[in-house]
Amino acid sequence: MATKLENLELEVAHFRQFSKYLPGIKQCCEETIEHLLALGVLQVSTAFEQAIAKTAGTTVVSQDTADLSDGSDAKLSSVRTMSNGSCYSAPVCEIHGKTGALRVQVYERKQDKFYYFVIPNEAYRAIPKTSNIEIPFTLDGTPRRVPGGRRKYANWWDFEVKSFEVMSKQAA
Repeated sequence: MATKLENLELEVAHFRQFSKYLPGIKQCCEETIEHLLALGVLQVSTAFEQAIAKTAGTTVVSQDTADLSDGSDAKLSSVRTMSNGSCYSAPVCEIHGKTGALRVQVYERKQDKFYYFVIPNEAYRAIPKTSNIEIPFTLDGTPRRVPGGRRKYANWWDFEVKSFEVMSKQAA
């Protein structure tokens, strides 16, 4: 899938956050990588899968049900405003049909912070095909760790982990 120009800055932020974990990245020309990122021609989500696989000691399988050989799926998400500016959350999309844990890197742009999650299949499998996981934040970019209102599925913050390494290596 092509990178939309409006999302390029977010894709680049995600890439820069995990790129040090990519196999062989130290042998690559930094200038060339930056040029390709600016053009939007690097498949950042595929690079994310490769970085997790290298860190976890697993392999990428890229199947409909899972991205990694341990049965888990890799997801990138950026926090965005919705509902006419009244909600600020990170959507985790295309989860229907996934059979393992979701390994999620979330970028919050207002405070320029990254958050990591390992969400077990049991927590999201009942979500309908037409819906997503929405990880809530306050409008200023602070995590809303205690969600307001009625929770239908889970408090997604219960699945937060402290780093990329933990997200990659934690049992699915």
